[in-house]
Amino acid sequence: MPQSSQKSSDLITDEYRILHKVAQAVQSPVGLKAMLREAMLAVTDFQDLKVENKAGIFLVDEEKKVLRLFHTVGKFSSEFLERERKVPFGDCLCGRVAVSGELLMSESCFTDARHERTFSDMTAHGHYIVPLKADAKLIGVMFLYTNTHPVWYQHSQEVLLSIGGLIANAIQKKQVDAALEEYSSRLESLVERRTAELTSANRKLAGEVEGHKNTQEELRRLAHQIQGIREEEKGRIAREVHDELGQSMTALKMDLSNLEKKLPAENPDLLKQARSMENLLDAAIKSVQRIAMELRPPILDAFGLCEAIVWQAGEYEKRFGLKFDLNCLEEHAELEGNLKTALFRIFQEAVTNVVRHAEASAMAVEMKINDGTLQMEICDNGKGIQDAQVRDSFSLGLIGIRERVRPFKGEVRFLGTPGKGTRVVVRIPIQKT
Repeated sequence: MPQSSQKSSDLITDEYRILHKVAQAVQSPVGLKAMLREAMLAVTDFQDLKVENKAGIFLVDEEKKVLRLFHTVGKFSSEFLERERKVPFGDCLCGRVAVSGELLMSESCFTDARHERTFSDMTAHGHYIVPLKADAKLIGVMFLYTNTHPVWYQHSQEVLLSIGGLIANAIQKKQVDAALEEYSSRLESLVERRTAELTSANRKLAGEVEGHKNTQEELRRLAHQIQGIREEEKGRIAREVHDELGQSMTALKMDLSNLEKKLPAENPDLLKQARSMENLLDAAIKSVQRIAMELRPPILDAFGLCEAIVWQAGEYEKRFGLKFDLNCLEEHAELEGNLKTALFRIFQEAVTNVVRHAEASAMAVEMKINDGTLQMEICDNGKGIQDAQVRDSFSLGLIGIRERVRPFKGEVRFLGTPGKGTRVVVRIPIQKT
């Protein structure tokens, strides 16, 4: 083989070695900065990028039209780090790439007029400035220090652009994961804060009405009102999670799918990485849907109580291995919204008690209307509830079921047979339509 051909073949092999190392680095489960450090170290490992092994990444601030220095590898002076914290679009080499979105090469910082920023400790070096783009969107810019008059990638710039795409997609995924985690945390904090506020209001009112004849009934009405407010809040939060965050992630998936179609078939590692990212995004979308459904299943409002119970039973079968025998209303009946919610929550609470205490493998749910009374019966094949447990004032699950029935002038019974399971029977007067 001629010497020039051998050299070209070795260069291509080295290019794909670096590309593979970057692909491995961006799949790492570590934090964003640690992941970017490994990716940049992989790039600077190439034999023609040995100017102090220095590189860095800016992230785009689209609103301010600036690049913000996010992370570097190699030794940079405090002067450099301070002055490069923010680079306006169009300024110096990196700012120009932020505008053009194209890869840029500079032969020497001392002779290139585009290299507008100088520093007291600067020595002669060249640059590769790589746009970090996820599909057509610029996520950031990576700068690589080279020897003066660099020749690396003179005919293989697509490899650098591929590396930029890998890094951009990894950054975008990390940002989505962080946003989802932050959103979930905010939701939890919001629910806790609202609950604390309502609890505080409950305690205050309890103190004000103490000593009056109707204290107990007033507190019950307040508890019912609080429950209604919490259900409304859960519904609002569920809609925000599903509509805003869910739609954004779906759009991101479509962008990723379009990107995957544009990847060259001769780069199987890139295709594999894109499909891996798509799988992770699918998992995140499912998490968003699960959070929204657990807060307030839209099927309850859209299709009614029976369909919601069928859906929830299916989820419990997958989660806990319980088998369900469902027999909903024998005839169509329009139930008032608060009553539908109360019966659905009673079903959820009954299953929770079974999972925690009953050691059951199967449950049955039946609802019917006879003589103007709706009867809901929930049975399990567990060890059976005892009378002492039914009378226990600390059995919060049973208390919760009783209090959900009370506003509708209903009644509930808990019937247990040792070794043969428990029956929860709810009876509520209702007008058939």
